[in-house]
Amino acid sequence: MYYIEISGVIISLYWPSALVGIALATGLALFRCRAERFHTPAKRIVGTIFLSLLGGLLGAKLFQIIGYVIRDGSNPGFWTAENWIWMIPGVGVLYGGLFGGLAFALLYIRRKKLDFVDVTDILVPPLLLFFTFGRFGCFFAGCCHGLPADWGYNGIIPVQLFEAGFTLLFMTILLILRPERKQPGILLPLYLMVYAVGRFILEFFRGDIGRGVFLLSTSQWISLLVFPAGLLLLRWVKRRKSDLLKH
Repeated sequence: MYYIEISGVIISLYWPSALVGIALATGLALFRCRAERFHTPAKRIVGTIFLSLLGGLLGAKLFQIIGYVIRDGSNPGFWTAENWIWMIPGVGVLYGGLFGGLAFALLYIRRKKLDFVDVTDILVPPLLLFFTFGRFGCFFAGCCHGLPADWGYNGIIPVQLFEAGFTLLFMTILLILRPERKQPGILLPLYLMVYAVGRFILEFFRGDIGRGVFLLSTSQWISLLVFPAGLLLLRWVKRRKSDLLKH
């Protein structure tokens, strides 16, 4: 675990890494707002980001608590105040953060009558950048670690860095190819499908215990649901473009 100490208070480097990720992701989002192909005002993008972060924190923690209850709820010691005091400060589950963030973002988009396609095309690359720094933070905190291996970092596979590299590479490819120019709205379904596949594979290298049932981890089961959800969203995006061309 890597940490800094300020006035005797020990702070995990997870949080500084996450804050850097938020700052850089917000900057990238505001930069993307300036492109002619987008028309969502910058202040609405900032509002979407703020609500997404709030929903992400709540969703990540909710998924974590649900997982703990399923795994340890039958243990009487689980329901003690001491256990919950230990459990609450944790960051949470990434997929829960993704779903919570998307839910809050959708509510904001609907309330402000924004273009869902435009907003998601702006925000998907910044989301990948934020996730990259989030996984750097996991590496610094020592959580979400990999399996033991002779070739790993301190004897453990640095799967957090693998995922950070994966999301960073994915973001770079999207920024270079800019597929949203030919197919507006494609970035979110692409993100859901590609990330689901990558996360499913990376989960085989995770080494933290108590993470799933029936041979697969919880995140792998979720990935099996996220991929077809991305396919359905992709079909909607293509149908939407076809309908727009007809009119």
